[in-house]
This record gives sequence, C-alpha cells and structure tokens, in this order.
Amino acid sequence: MIDPDERSLVADLAAVKFTAGGDRGWWRLVGRDAISVVFEVRAATGRTIGLRADFSGYPSQPPTAQLWDLESGTLLPITDWPSGGRASEVFNPNWARGNNWAFYFPFDRRALVGHGPWAQQHPGHVWTATHDVSDYLTLVRDVLRSATSPALAA
Repeated sequence: MIDPDERSLVADLAAVKFTAGGDRGWWRLVGRDAISVVFEVRAATGRTIGLRADFSGYPSQPPTAQLWDLESGTLLPITDWPSGGRASEVFNPNWARGNNWAFYFPFDRRALVGHGPWAQQHPGHVWTATHDVSDYLTLVRDVLRSATSPALAA
C-alpha cells in the first residue's frame, strides 16, 4: 500500500505544472524511490545541477534536499557547489555540514528548524501545504540564476 505522502508526491509529479517545467527544460526527474527523488535542475545559463530530495510528510511538510552528483550517485563535493549571489547563502557548506547537507532557505524542512521568524520575514518563501514539488524546484532554479561559479555541469 502506498503512503499518503508518496501518493501526493506521485500525483504532483504527474501534474501539468511539473510536466510543463520539464517540457521547458527547467528540470527533469532522474529517479524516484518512494519519497526519495533525484532531479536535475537547469539554471538560466543552461547548465545543470543534481538534487536529491526527501519528501517525508509531503505536502504538509516541506521537502529537504541536498546537492547531488548525478554521475556518482553521491553528495556533490563542496568544491563543485554553486556560489555567488543568493547561491552562496542557500548552498552554504558551513551551515549544511551540521544539517544533513540541506539547503539554507525557508522552503527546506531542515532549515526551518530554529528559524521561526522566517514566516514573517519571507512569507512568499515559506512552505505551506498548498505548495508542491514544482514550487520547490522553481525556487531552487531562481537561486541558481544568481550563481556565478563554479560548476553547474554543462
């Protein structure tokens, strides 16, 4: 029997909103094992980055994700993390190291812990049950637009 969080995730991965992003080349589903999903997200430059996301409790709980090396199937080495602009804040290895390599922004489940004021400070970027996987990937894509280096794989 499929869990409710997986059922919701599967429905959203099949939804027009998600498939339209894929059709535009913004992202693609690389693989899924229940609620663990690997995506490739394309930055405005055309370069791509891998993400591995955990959708436990979806959609009432936000996902949490890590930068992912699509070739090796492991965490992306810190030396290859996008940096510059907002990317340096969101993909922050100093914070991520102690937080299961999660992203430091209000849409990420791990980052929300201890950041109660974020709901008021960033109301458009705080996860609610009305958000979906496409919203998460869109926000990641927006962050990648500000990256100036190094390796968003060509």
